[in-house]
Amino acid sequence: MKEIDFIPQWYKAGRERKRRYIRHYTLMGVLFSLMLGWGFIINGHVSRVSAEVEEIQTAFEKGRLRGEQAAILESRIAEMRQKTTLLDKIESRTKMTAILGELSYLIGENVILSKLSLQDELIQNSIRKNAFASAAVVRVSGSQKDDQDVVIPASPSHCRVVLTGIAARPADAALLIARLEQTDYFDQVSLIYSKPKEVKDKDVTEFEIRCFVADYQYVE
Repeated sequence: MKEIDFIPQWYKAGRERKRRYIRHYTLMGVLFSLMLGWGFIINGHVSRVSAEVEEIQTAFEKGRLRGEQAAILESRIAEMRQKTTLLDKIESRTKMTAILGELSYLIGENVILSKLSLQDELIQNSIRKNAFASAAVVRVSGSQKDDQDVVIPASPSHCRVVLTGIAARPADAALLIARLEQTDYFDQVSLIYSKPKEVKDKDVTEFEIRCFVADYQYVE
């Protein structure tokens, strides 16, 4: 007994075509969902990478600014050091009041000064003038620059003190010299001249003494 199929062929073809359409649309929907999800993932990754790049750029800018600030500070420190070195060269190491106070303490009652000279003098020049210091050098810190202003001395200086006056007796002038030699405040004490002189019918001794303020140190 044969089975008779009354369904037309065009109907079967239409159903098969619909099934294919459903499969294609389903596959396209799945692919679209996958692409949409992958796009979200990629966008999130790109956002994180962009944020990291911005953080790196911000950190780089901060580092660059800190480097520039450090360079400015180093420049200011170097400038301050140069100014400090300049002040050390042109400024007296010992205050004038301290020198005058020590001299007033050492000068006795029988000595009257008619002239007091305080003048800075290059130490190297003093070394050349004194034979006992010909082999000595002076402790000097820092380096000298060739382009330094000619007004600034090339070597350190010390204060030369010249005392001119009269003493009641020659022994009083000798006592002043001895006291200057014994104190730690002065060195290189030398008598320039000493001669008798008459002042108001009284015999006195006129003298001139030279010494230097001992605020430096020789290094053999």
